[in-house]
Amino acid sequence: MKKTNLLTLIFLVLILIYSGCSIKKTETYNGEHITESGSYSVQAQDPAYLIDAYNLISVVEKTHPAFALGDIRDDYEQKKREFINSITKDTSKDEFILLVRKYLTVLQDGHTGVQSDTNKRFLDVSCRADGNELLILNEDGSLSKGRITHIGGVPVKQIFETVQAYYVAENDAAKDLNNSMWALNDEVLNLAGCDISSDSAEITLDQNGTISKKNIKFAVKNIYESYNYSYDIKSEIMNDIFYIDMNVCDDNKNLKAQIKKLKKAIKNGITKVIIDVRDNPGGNSMACTKILNAMGMTPPDYGSFVRYSELANEKHDVPSEGFTQRDPDKSKAKRNEKIQLVVLTNERTYSSATMMAVFVRDGGLGTVIGTPSSNSPSSYGDILYYQLPVSGIEVSISYKRWLRPDTEADQRILMPDIVTEYNTDILQAAIDYLSK
Repeated sequence: MKKTNLLTLIFLVLILIYSGCSIKKTETYNGEHITESGSYSVQAQDPAYLIDAYNLISVVEKTHPAFALGDIRDDYEQKKREFINSITKDTSKDEFILLVRKYLTVLQDGHTGVQSDTNKRFLDVSCRADGNELLILNEDGSLSKGRITHIGGVPVKQIFETVQAYYVAENDAAKDLNNSMWALNDEVLNLAGCDISSDSAEITLDQNGTISKKNIKFAVKNIYESYNYSYDIKSEIMNDIFYIDMNVCDDNKNLKAQIKKLKKAIKNGITKVIIDVRDNPGGNSMACTKILNAMGMTPPDYGSFVRYSELANEKHDVPSEGFTQRDPDKSKAKRNEKIQLVVLTNERTYSSATMMAVFVRDGGLGTVIGTPSSNSPSSYGDILYYQLPVSGIEVSISYKRWLRPDTEADQRILMPDIVTEYNTDILQAAIDYLSK
């Protein structure tokens, strides 16, 4: 009998341990269970995804540089509680992904977020957001005379607000880019309270004051389709211009081959160079530096703040705590006066590709032509991937903060030297500029 009681006691203790209950004293505050050490504890009766939520919060707060730098929005604690309190036993995985996305958006870091499927459902209509308006595009990509005012009975402005709650926008260029795409997404439209069916939604059109309504079908689209390339970098000589089409910033054998061609062209008398980083999602900024070096140029120094953590240690074998930092220095830039350099950008120029434009802009190495990048010149980056234990959802978390070389310039948006109008042929604009 004593032996049976002892086994029962051991069994109960094991249940307490593996149910996630903390042996340390805990207090409950707005649904949060916080231990004396400040870590999060989950109770046996809590929803399964709550384990992931507390786990994510803990890792993000210990990893992301914003917490070490005090660069956190005033409403962060409120948004964190809303995230926790929104999770119930009935929360589905898709709903949880949206909650995670919304929580991470509060960091305002385009590199930190949920790694989700590329294929999503969108209304089959071409639009461009401009401020608070959603403009209809013609088949050739030009602006029509129409704009969408409502979708499923909900004003576009309200739908835009929903987009901004779930998708990070580091600047106004990013807001317009996000709104152009995600305002047509079925998940976002549901969240905004739009009246939509399983396969379509009604849009309200305003064409020069004439109001009409139209039913539009949903279609599956790859949201990263513009990043599907058959090559990462290639070049060609266009009359007296050496043109480099750089789709990805990758320090590889292809880059070495193009640098070899570039050096040969310069040796043979080429003095005009165009580097095209439109629709370039980034990669390794060293690729940008090596191209500039090949032209006899030196980029200015970005500043950096690197936060060490357990996750950074696990992924890169760096210290598990502490930080290192370096101040920006634009005086390190060196221009080759014999080379006329132009860099092309658009709203989909991102990460290391944005750095290429910043190097040239802040260092006075040449001229930037195009439209502003959706990535801020001073931004977070160098991501670490982390998989949540229960749901298996993968998130990316920045562990570095990059500081623009020119500390007096706008830190949130890179304005090209020559800003082109919408639907302008930016490459032709650069060719015309160099011909003068």
